[in-house]
Amino acid sequence: MSPRRLRPDDWGWAVRAGVESAALGWVLVVLLTVLVFLATSSLDATAALTTGDALRTGTALWSLGFGGSLGLSQADSGVLSLPLTGLTLAQAAWTWSCVRRADLRGPVSGAWTVVSAAVVAGLASLAGPPGSRTWPAVLGLTALTAVVVAVQLQRRGRGSQRLSAWWDRRPHWVSPGLSLARGAAVALAVLTAAVLVVALVSGAGRASRLHDTLAGGGIVSTVGLLVLQAGWLPTAGVWACSWLVGSGFSVGTGSMFSPERVAAGPVPSLPLLGLLPTAPVGRVGLYLPLVVTVAAMVVAWRRRHVLSALRVRYAVAASLLAGTVLALTTGVACLAASGSVGPGRMVDVGPQTGYTVLLVFLEVSVGLGATAVLTHPYTRTWATEAVSGTTQAASDARHRVEARLGSAVGSGRYRHAAHPSAPSRDHGRQERTPQTETAVGEPGEPGSGSGSPE
Repeated sequence: MSPRRLRPDDWGWAVRAGVESAALGWVLVVLLTVLVFLATSSLDATAALTTGDALRTGTALWSLGFGGSLGLSQADSGVLSLPLTGLTLAQAAWTWSCVRRADLRGPVSGAWTVVSAAVVAGLASLAGPPGSRTWPAVLGLTALTAVVVAVQLQRRGRGSQRLSAWWDRRPHWVSPGLSLARGAAVALAVLTAAVLVVALVSGAGRASRLHDTLAGGGIVSTVGLLVLQAGWLPTAGVWACSWLVGSGFSVGTGSMFSPERVAAGPVPSLPLLGLLPTAPVGRVGLYLPLVVTVAAMVVAWRRRHVLSALRVRYAVAASLLAGTVLALTTGVACLAASGSVGPGRMVDVGPQTGYTVLLVFLEVSVGLGATAVLTHPYTRTWATEAVSGTTQAASDARHRVEARLGSAVGSGRYRHAAHPSAPSRDHGRQERTPQTETAVGEPGEPGSGSGSPE
């Protein structure tokens, strides 16, 4: 490929999109961290050192959104590697906006954007604290930018032609399956939000006390602490989702938080952790995961006309595809919501990924598949024919029994007409009664045993 083709006409816009998307997130996180450090420290000769520490700490916090970590494993405070998934989502939205405004013309332009973002991320990671693993953020941010660029190019018809041709040859039931997956994801998100609201109401007091202890009453420190916890709010949402489906999550080795069991232990004094459940929900916890299945049934019911246009096996395949896509997406989210928040037992924090993936697949697929089968016209036709066949069989059986009874009655009447001299048992009993009375008649009458001739 010639150098001219490697430098497209819009390379300047492509570079700008990459630099702008990667730099702004780092600047905002570092700036907020520096402001919090300055607001909580005295304005003396050590302010310059405090600013340098804040810069390095802010860089480490920025790296948490893309796979980095803060601290050393051999240190007393341990390693903080629990991803700031809120920052990841915000970065994805900002990158999407930058790439859309750049209006990239093709894959080569997209490559310029990805490389530019990688260079900025690499330079930013150099400002991290010594010993902290901030370099994984370079890989994470580069991968995120590449995914956004690829999706944007494919949506505008400027991406891979082979991929577009392969997508055009997809089975006809794939699109309904993806539609079911989107609907089930929205339903699961709504249920998760409801769980978070309940947790917020029940644990508001504990979270408020922890927040006041850490913030110290300062406005800047209060805002900074709230922003930091907002970055972990999607992580808490993933934990709530794993709790809802029944698998639960842990905050420290040996701990467990699920609807049926709560085994807590010492946790860091982060206000967001004040929302952790303090007790199981009792016997209701056994049936709580059924709420997800019912929600999936509602989603399938709303799309029953689309599923009815498919054959039964294709409707079931679409339901299984939706369950698989949602389960895999949930698995990725569980991995992104797992990490370390300190030393010792605090290195094991997050949901049980494998168990959560399995339960989401079963609960969603069963709800979608059952509704797709039960509401399908073929099922209704088969059920109608089965009921009609059962009714007809019962009617035929009744007619056969009536015919046999009628035949038996007619046969008995024929035998009675053919042998009239053969008295019945009752008739014989009635005939023998007068003879007995004659034998024991009045004295003096003929046949009487007491009348002897004189």
